[in-house]
Amino acid sequence: MDFLIYERNKLNTRLVDEFYESNVQLDDIEEEVLEGMVNNKTSYFEIIEVDTNNFTVMLKDLINPHQPALKLMDLGLSQTAKIGMAIYSRALPVRDVYMTSGVSFGFDPFTKKKMLREVSFAKVKRNGKINSTDLFLLFHKRSKQYGVDTVMLDLNSNTIL
Repeated sequence: MDFLIYERNKLNTRLVDEFYESNVQLDDIEEEVLEGMVNNKTSYFEIIEVDTNNFTVMLKDLINPHQPALKLMDLGLSQTAKIGMAIYSRALPVRDVYMTSGVSFGFDPFTKKKMLREVSFAKVKRNGKINSTDLFLLFHKRSKQYGVDTVMLDLNSNTIL
């Protein structure tokens, strides 16, 4: 569903943009979240800080290293992530933090250079024109080869589901 909502279809449009431009009535919070969905930042990030008490992780953009770090609020990731781990994710800005769109692909720290080489190769292959759809497909495919297994954590009982 994440791919269908955020990535461009054969008509070169995104469903989230079409919904945003529609006349659907939304309350203030819904409008704020929708704007975050439209203005998402999708990239390959390194986890540089974890705050289990506030359920946040700080992310450094590995594809665009000149970008400032992002504070991501994610209940599960903040409790299970390790510093140095990398994720490919879609970060939605909402107020002073980001949240994920719902899908992330996790990678062990030792795969960072390999994945960045894959991104560079994809850019060369496409004459320097790589978009978020190309990146999503690349990281989705590579997550099956190099990705870490993900689990769900029940925060009430602190057990893995």
